Amino acid sequence: MNFLVLGCGSVGKRHLKNLIEIGINRDHIYAVDPRVDRLEEVKDLGVKNIFKTLEEVLNKNINACIVCSPTSMHIDQSIKLLNKKINILMEKPLCNNLEGVEKLIDIRDKNNLTFMMAYVFRYSPLTLKVKDLLNENKIGKVLYARGEFSEYLPDWHPWEDYRGFYMAKKNMGGGSILDQCHIMDLFHFLFGNFSSVYAFNSKISNLEIQADDIAELIVHFENKIIGSIHTDIFGRRHNKTFEIKGTDGNITWEFYNKKVILYESHTKKETIFDNFDNDFNNCYIDELNTFISACKGDNVIYPNLEVGIDTMKLIISAENSHNSNKLEKIQ
Repeated sequence: MNFLVLGCGSVGKRHLKNLIEIGINRDHIYAVDPRVDRLEEVKDLGVKNIFKTLEEVLNKNINACIVCSPTSMHIDQSIKLLNKKINILMEKPLCNNLEGVEKLIDIRDKNNLTFMMAYVFRYSPLTLKVKDLLNENKIGKVLYARGEFSEYLPDWHPWEDYRGFYMAKKNMGGGSILDQCHIMDLFHFLFGNFSSVYAFNSKISNLEIQADDIAELIVHFENKIIGSIHTDIFGRRHNKTFEIKGTDGNITWEFYNKKVILYESHTKKETIFDNFDNDFNNCYIDELNTFISACKGDNVIYPNLEVGIDTMKLIISAENSHNSNKLEKIQ
């Protein structure tokens, strides 16, 4: 297989390094980025097939593309890739609006292609442990879940001015509610489909950005579970956590502490699971191997295009709720 990495920022370079690590010959790897400095960094990895535009590489024999470009470009680029019968691994979120997604579905289905969303936290052993505990009914019927992703934007890329980063610009698909949608996908993965949302989504900090920096969502799921989701990009102590409350106990997921904590009400005791692989990059490797298996036609489970659409419907409904000050149904 020949692979294209579209967008060679931090996550794009991670995918390039991981392709090399799993044994993909560098001659079978292509990279596209409009920035010369990033292409020079790709050269340092030994990848010689480098281009400044997607159009320059579309006629190459590419089998699969990992899309790591700014969010606002995702739909147009995906249409071009799918029309060339190229499988896609899409870095989240899918898009900044849903214009053109029906066309994506039609072309994907017509060409029998893989379209996988890169929701890498699904591959975390902590997340899989939580999934197992829920499947084992360890806390009874789930009633409520609360999650938070909070990180200080200038810390993300300390080597560059955050004000020039696409995350600082709403028209490029930046902002808290879009970029921190991993927590929304985690809840989707664990609890199923969303049904409605009431939300606050705005900018309240002194960060010099043209995008939202906070989102507060109360989410209703089709199975009647209630969720509370908080994201922000101004929190000085980075935090990725969620807690699930059931009729017979609680489960806590602590990403940075590498812990899953189970509290069972019948024993009134906690069990701490902390014997996990500490290298989060292995989750990216697992994600990449899953994508390759799917491209080869293996029967693997992965977050598909529809999962990306479901998360975007939640985000758009949350933005609508902020503007209407009402509970919004998710269609």
